[in-house]
Amino acid sequence: MSAIRLLPVFLFMLAPAAQGAVELVTLKNETIKGELVSVSAKEIVIDAAGKKVTTPVDKVLNLSFPNPVNAFGPGVNYALMELTDGTQLKCATYALKGKDAKLTLLGGQVVDVPMAKINWILNEAHVAENMKTFKDRVLAKKGAYDLVAIKSEDVVNSIQGTIGDADEKGENFEFIQKQGGTKRAVAITRPFALFFQRTADPTAKPIVCRLHDTDRNLVFASEITQGADGVTIVTSCGATIKYGNTALARLDFSAGKLTYLSQLAVASLESSIKEEGNNKEGYAQPLGKDQNLEGNKIHIAGVEYKSGLSLHSTTEVVYNLDGEYREFKAMAGIDDDVSGDEGPVILKVYDGDTELLNWEFRRSDKQRVRSLNLNIKDVKKLKIVVTSGDPLGLDLGLHLSLGDARVTK
Repeated sequence: MSAIRLLPVFLFMLAPAAQGAVELVTLKNETIKGELVSVSAKEIVIDAAGKKVTTPVDKVLNLSFPNPVNAFGPGVNYALMELTDGTQLKCATYALKGKDAKLTLLGGQVVDVPMAKINWILNEAHVAENMKTFKDRVLAKKGAYDLVAIKSEDVVNSIQGTIGDADEKGENFEFIQKQGGTKRAVAITRPFALFFQRTADPTAKPIVCRLHDTDRNLVFASEITQGADGVTIVTSCGATIKYGNTALARLDFSAGKLTYLSQLAVASLESSIKEEGNNKEGYAQPLGKDQNLEGNKIHIAGVEYKSGLSLHSTTEVVYNLDGEYREFKAMAGIDDDVSGDEGPVILKVYDGDTELLNWEFRRSDKQRVRSLNLNIKDVKKLKIVVTSGDPLGLDLGLHLSLGDARVTK
């Protein structure tokens, strides 16, 4: 792969530690700020104004660090590599030799990983359009074979076959092409991308958290060990990465504890609006996931929500929670950017057939957004209903959005 300028990276590593407190958010939506004392797979200890507060990891949603995330400019080049546990790493350089790979990350860490633990490699991933091309021309074509993607005159072709070991000089790897069975040596620097056909890893360890670092890497951590000047992470597939305190952005412990409704399977959906095609009101769907009913970002009272639901006023959606969650939270209101009649529009939330909430909204309301926080302990079926409050049953342009709609354990 091409050489890159590493000087800005090393200067960043030698910079003084960022000032400011870490911030921990618990399942109860409590925030603890202070100096980080220790973090492990079991507990996090924070010195909050001279008092040491210990929080078990199973009660933590996020631990955020006060370090700025890097914005990469011209001259910072990298390959992107995904491991079999989903970890994605930006590599300043990497070397393949025999059955092993040695990665040098943008932050300077050296990571050793067997080639058998690599899902795919995208070279020149710093070029924005390359990721889209990779998804369209490589990942979309994955099947029962490995893929070697070669780019020629801006055209990417994916060749099926079996990728073998690299030579001991780290210059070429063996590739047996599916068509014809031709065996050849391919220069490691030549491919646009490599995709390895992998099966599920039975040796993968449970994930404790998702680590986000200041270089925008995503690491699925199974072990965390606190050191004097940082942490050592072991990923689910066994790769070890060391981080200084200034390289950490966020540790996300929310997996399995917090679930956005837009990511949760819908048990049932009933509406007078059909899922496909436009209807007489001009909407294309009764339920928008992470978007408003016109297919754009959700905006309520001037705030944009990356996650959430949008429901037409004749819609009922049910989620099977099986009594596993304790709270249902959302920011409810009429989307700023979707036009319609004055209202009213009614939001109702049920535990099965038992009503838990009944709110009325109008476009003329001074309070444009309301904070929804419901105790849903032991709720098996969460039903959300949006109806028209019009006495004639009209629903022209009536709808409601639920920003950051989520359930927590």
